[in-house]
Amino acid sequence: MTDFNFLKSFLIFSDLKKSQLEDIFELLSEKSFKKGETIFLAGDKGDSMFFLREGKVKITRTSPDGKEHIVKFIEPGEVFGEVILFGHERYPANTICLEDSRLSILKRDDFKEYFLQHPEIGWGMLKTMADKLYFSQSRIESLALLDSKSKIIQALLEMSSEDDVALEEMSQQQLANYLGLTRETVSRNLSQLKDDDLIENIGRKIHIKNREGLEAELL
Repeated sequence: MTDFNFLKSFLIFSDLKKSQLEDIFELLSEKSFKKGETIFLAGDKGDSMFFLREGKVKITRTSPDGKEHIVKFIEPGEVFGEVILFGHERYPANTICLEDSRLSILKRDDFKEYFLQHPEIGWGMLKTMADKLYFSQSRIESLALLDSKSKIIQALLEMSSEDDVALEEMSQQQLANYLGLTRETVSRNLSQLKDDDLIENIGRKIHIKNREGLEAELL
């Protein structure tokens, strides 16, 4: 494998020159995971950050009562586990593959050594962290300001794939936990969206029938 161009899809590397991308590529290892496999668990010792090339990953935390709470979905072109670069020895959350996934892996020590020689990569890291901070702030605003129907619609739009399929691997209870709602509230609003012919169930999946209609509900 000699194609390093995929690195450009990651914000952290988007401003690097070809020669720098080639250098980074040489530091990477690659690993594939099957659907349902765990990449790491909260509390696991770690020494690497991960770049999702193909597939889909969910980041979760487990509450004291044992319930899974989904924190974020990772799509191709996103990085996770980078907290390990900044003095943390253990991963703070669980990561599970929702699809067969292909990842590139960069060791902390290799990143640090490269950073000392090429400090300009720090700008890419700052942009990556700013992007994640923006996501977190948007999520907080959504939870605080939107009504339950708008929260659900926003989640459906964010989680949907190119073929407009959402919630393939998420139960209504998990969606409720993710949005800070009750399962009954989620069920009632999903039923209303179906009655409005905006979504439909296909097996365990939710298919978005009218994306523009859903987006209009948020205006």
